[in-house]
Amino acid sequence: MRHLILTVQIFLLVLFAGFAAAESSGSEDPQFWGIIGKRMDVHRYGSEDAAVLGRIEKGTTVDVYKKGRTWTKIAYENETGYVLTKFVEMVQRKNPFDGPMPGTSTHVAVAHVDEDITFLPEGYRYPIRVSKGSWLSIHTAGDEKVTFPYRREPKDVIMSSKNLTLVPFVDWQSANPGDLLYAFTTFYSTSTSKEGNVGRLYNIDLATKRLTGIIVEPDEVFSFNGVCGPYTADNGYKEAPILAGESSMGFGGGVCQVCSTIYNIVLRIPAVIVDMNWHAQAGTAYLPAGFDATVSNTKDMQFRNVLPYAIRIEFHSLDGVMTAFFYRAGSR
Repeated sequence: MRHLILTVQIFLLVLFAGFAAAESSGSEDPQFWGIIGKRMDVHRYGSEDAAVLGRIEKGTTVDVYKKGRTWTKIAYENETGYVLTKFVEMVQRKNPFDGPMPGTSTHVAVAHVDEDITFLPEGYRYPIRVSKGSWLSIHTAGDEKVTFPYRREPKDVIMSSKNLTLVPFVDWQSANPGDLLYAFTTFYSTSTSKEGNVGRLYNIDLATKRLTGIIVEPDEVFSFNGVCGPYTADNGYKEAPILAGESSMGFGGGVCQVCSTIYNIVLRIPAVIVDMNWHAQAGTAYLPAGFDATVSNTKDMQFRNVLPYAIRIEFHSLDGVMTAFFYRAGSR
């Protein structure tokens, strides 16, 4: 019996040592890469109190093991270390066909709203109204309930699937021409009393109309600014509140939310991000930090279509609910 106990103890020690060695050496295969957006400390673990392994410079390209809400695990000088997620930019898959980008949730369907509905996010005083005819991207569905994210709330909204008609997404490998690959929804204010919001609503409508029907061919790089820019009065835009730049008002304010809505589909289908920029590390009010994509006359959002067929982009906006759709191009 003593020999058996000793054998088990030795086995557990060897097993633990193996796990520790793998953790410290970074022998696991990193599936992602990213760019360091600010000179900062690299910690041994995901904590400000953890030992500092060294400093990493802005602009450094790093292998990424895992992206969390606060800390991102990276390869650092033949070890693994942790840096603040909000300063690691353009994190994406090395192989664009290996599932969604790190940190994203996978949605399963889009729902058509057949009758007016309301929902009350946790902690809100007043319910949110969604008009008949809107579309909502759905995170999970089952047991007569659906869930979906709302703005920056950490928990999904849970509501009855009554008065919703679900259209499931089709996996890219089995999609036929005309099939829906993915959709994503963001919410925006329709208040006409807020300063500049009338212009923002106009700009959102203009940009979504320009994007609807756009075809992205296989291996083509889609440029958001190539379709919607420049953001000037001569190109049809109105002044509205903006979240980036030197002033609080600018031509094209609101278009960034249209771009961010598309960007969140790009994060979830096989694609390669060629260019993107955050508003700031803190993000925006309508998406969790790190999931927005700003555009301006000097900043673009671009992705490469790596699918073996063309993609068609569509948009639908109604009463504060904006949904982007990616279809396999062509008709049945």
